[in-house]
Amino acid sequence: MSKKMIMMIVPVLLVVLGGVYMFVLKPAPAPVDEKALAKEPAGIYTITEPFVVNLADTTERRFAKVGVALQYSELSAALFGGAGHGSAADAVVIPEEPEVRDIIISTLQERTAHELATKKGRVEVKEMIVKRINKETELKIIEVFYTEFAVQ
Repeated sequence: MSKKMIMMIVPVLLVVLGGVYMFVLKPAPAPVDEKALAKEPAGIYTITEPFVVNLADTTERRFAKVGVALQYSELSAALFGGAGHGSAADAVVIPEEPEVRDIIISTLQERTAHELATKKGRVEVKEMIVKRINKETELKIIEVFYTEFAVQ
């Protein structure tokens, strides 16, 4: 073979071998571990308006005024405008906010003033809110924080 022929074959062979590696031999990227991302905190979204709801008391009218912030996971960061790791997601309005507000209101309205007066009752409400939001919306919430809480 002539030197000129070798000079033409070597680059073509390198391109072919590179293509084989890229499309056949290169390992596939590791699959995204959604369970891990659902537990990894990405940021906190504060619902700006507090909730004022009637409680489930039957003997007298009782009300609760509750402010809420949601700690969302990495899995939901894109739904919050891609804000994560402490970014200010508060400037963003999530499309699911009406559903989230409805879940919080209905969860609070199922409780009595006596239940909300106990730490156990307030924790149960938080857990129920997280469970319902994660089940009924696309959001994956890790924790609920009360930013204000009053029962009257």
